[in-house]
Amino acid sequence: MSSRPKLPQEPGDSGEPDDVSRRLLAAFVCSALEPSLTGVLLFDLPPEYFSAVAGAFTQVLGRAAGHDQDLAVPQTVLDAATVDEDLWIRPRVRRNSQGIEFTFGPGPLVEKDDGPQLVVVPDLARLSVPGMRAAIQLLGADTATLEHSGIRHRWRPRARWLACCRAEDAELLSPHLLDRFPLRLAIPELRPEPGSAPLGALPADWAAALDLATPRPRTTLTDAFAPTVLEHLADQESGGQRRALALARIARALARLDGVAPTMTTDGVPLGGPLQVTADHVGRAARLIGLRALHPPAAPPDEAPEQDEPEQPGPGHDLPRPGPRTGTEWSTEPGIPVHDPESAVPLGQTPVAGERPAPVPPYPEDITGPGPDGASLRIPTRRAVGARASRGPVVGVRRARDLWDVATVRTAMEAAKYRARRAGDGPLVILPQDLRGYVRAPEPVRMLTLVLDHTCRGDWDWSTALEPFLHWAYVTRAAVQVVEVGSAGEPNELRAGGFTARSTRDPRIEAALSRPPGRATPLAHGLDRAAHALRRTFRHHRAGLVEALLVVVTDGRGNVPLAMSRAGRQGRTPVQRAGVDDALAVAARIRALDRSRLHCVVVDPGRHPYTRLPAALAEALGCGVVAAEAERELRADHERQAARRG
Repeated sequence: MSSRPKLPQEPGDSGEPDDVSRRLLAAFVCSALEPSLTGVLLFDLPPEYFSAVAGAFTQVLGRAAGHDQDLAVPQTVLDAATVDEDLWIRPRVRRNSQGIEFTFGPGPLVEKDDGPQLVVVPDLARLSVPGMRAAIQLLGADTATLEHSGIRHRWRPRARWLACCRAEDAELLSPHLLDRFPLRLAIPELRPEPGSAPLGALPADWAAALDLATPRPRTTLTDAFAPTVLEHLADQESGGQRRALALARIARALARLDGVAPTMTTDGVPLGGPLQVTADHVGRAARLIGLRALHPPAAPPDEAPEQDEPEQPGPGHDLPRPGPRTGTEWSTEPGIPVHDPESAVPLGQTPVAGERPAPVPPYPEDITGPGPDGASLRIPTRRAVGARASRGPVVGVRRARDLWDVATVRTAMEAAKYRARRAGDGPLVILPQDLRGYVRAPEPVRMLTLVLDHTCRGDWDWSTALEPFLHWAYVTRAAVQVVEVGSAGEPNELRAGGFTARSTRDPRIEAALSRPPGRATPLAHGLDRAAHALRRTFRHHRAGLVEALLVVVTDGRGNVPLAMSRAGRQGRTPVQRAGVDDALAVAARIRALDRSRLHCVVVDPGRHPYTRLPAALAEALGCGVVAAEAERELRADHERQAARRG
C-alpha cells in the first residue's frame, strides 16, 4: 500500500499534524518529477524559515539528479540589487604565459550539463527588474540563448525557481511574472522541524519515484480529465491557458507518484498498461495548491441534515431570552479576548452567516485588483517635467504647436470641414493649420501621505490640525495617499485601508476625515502600507517625485501586531507590546528612505495616560511632533467663555 500522506479534502481541514509540511514536500517532489513545473511560489512564508525550505528543495532536487546525500545542488539568490551582469556573465581571471588574463564566462543562470540548480528569490515583490525579466525568459521556456560580451551559448532551461511573496503584494507584480510559477501554495502556518529534514522524512514511494533507476511509465488521459480541469478554472480571469496547463501537469506528477510499482516491463510500461491520469488526480492537484472547484457537485437531498425550524411565538407569549453566557466569551485565559456584553464578535473579518473564512487562494491577484502593466518590466527612468511631455490626463484640445502629442480624431474632424473645397471626392487632405494637440494636466510631482488613526480621535476635531498640510497639498497640486487605521468601515478590522487621490478635491478625503472609529488599531500595518506606497512612488513615478510629506495622526497605541494584520486573523497568544514594537520597527524603515525628499510629522492628540508613545514614534521616524492638546485647550477656553457670556 502506498505510504503517500493523505491530503486534506478542504483547505480548512486539519489533516495530519504535519499536513502543511507534507503538502510543501509533495509540491517539491512534483516539481522534481515534472519537467514543466519549474517554478514554485510560496505565499506568506515566514522569512525565518526560508533557508530551511530552500534546503529541503535542494535535497529533493539532488535525489532526483542522483547526487549523493552530501552533494548539494547549487543555489543562486536573486534580490533587489541584482543586475544583468550578475545573471548572465561572470568575470574570470587566470594566469598564462603573457601574464594575467581577464575574460568573461557564462553567468549563474546559464546552465550547463553538470546537473540541476536552484534559483531562490526571498521576496518576489522586491526583485529587481533584470531578475523579473530573467524569470519570464527562463521559466517554462523550451530553449534559451545567450549572446553577451563575446559569449554565445544555447541551452534548455532546467533550473527550478523557488520564490516567496506576501499575498497582498501579488497585485503589485506583473501577471506575466506570476503566470510563470505553476506551483503556488499559501503556507503562513508552516513550522519546519529542526534537523536535516525540516519538512519531514521523504516517504518510500516518493523516494522511489525520484530515483533515476525507476522507469518512468507513459501516461494517458481519461475522458473526464479535461472537463475536471476546466471545472476548476472556468471562471478564473487569466490571459491564457497557463493555469489549466499547470493544474494538468501537477495531476500528471501525482499520477506518477501513484504509478511507482515493483513490477514493470523493460520499456517502462506497467503490466496493467499505460499509467492513466484521472479526474481524481485533478482533484488532488487542486487540493495541493489550495484551489477549490467552482461548481462542486451538489449533495444528495437525503444527505442534508434535517433542522427543526424554531417555533414562532404566538400572541401573548414572551420572546425567548438567551441563557447565561458560558465558554470562552468570559474566559480570562491568555490569548482569548474578553469582550464587552454588547460586543461578542471577535476581531477580524466581518462574519458572514453560513460561510467559513476563506484561505489565501493560489491566485490572489484575481481578488486584489488589476496588476501593473507591462511597463513595470522596464527599468524606470527619471525624467524632468517639461512642456513637451505627453503624459497626464487629457483635459482638452487646442491647436497643435508641434507634432509631439497630436489628437488624430480632432485633426481629422477639422480637415473634414474643408474636404469639399480642397479635394472634392478625393482623399482627405490635412494641412498644418488643421493639426490639433491634446491639453494635458501636469503629473503631480509632490505627494502627501496621511496616516489617520481613527481610534485616537474621540471627540477631537482633527480637521484644524490637518488644515496646514492639506493646504500645502492644494497649493502645490500634490497627490494624496490616505491610509486609514482603525476605521469602522473596513471589511477586516485587523488591517488598514487606504486609497490614492489625485488632489485634495477628491470627495473621498472628506469622507475619510469623518469616518467613525472601529475597535482595533492596526497602526503597524498602516505605517507599512504608507512605507510601501512611498517606496513605490519614489521608484516608479513617471514624472519623478520631487517631494513627499508623511503626516501620522495617532496616539501610538497599536494593539494589532504586523504579522496578525498580514494574516488577517486573530492569534492565540497575548499581544502585549507587539503592536507598538512593530510600529516603531516600520517607522525606522521609513526613516531610511530618501531623507532629502521625504519629510515626516507626527500629530499627537494628547490622550492620557500613554503620552510618550507619539514621541517615541516620532523619534523612530526622525521627525518632530505637533501637539494638538494646546489647540483643544484653547477651544475649550473659548467654549467656556462663550457659556459665561450666554
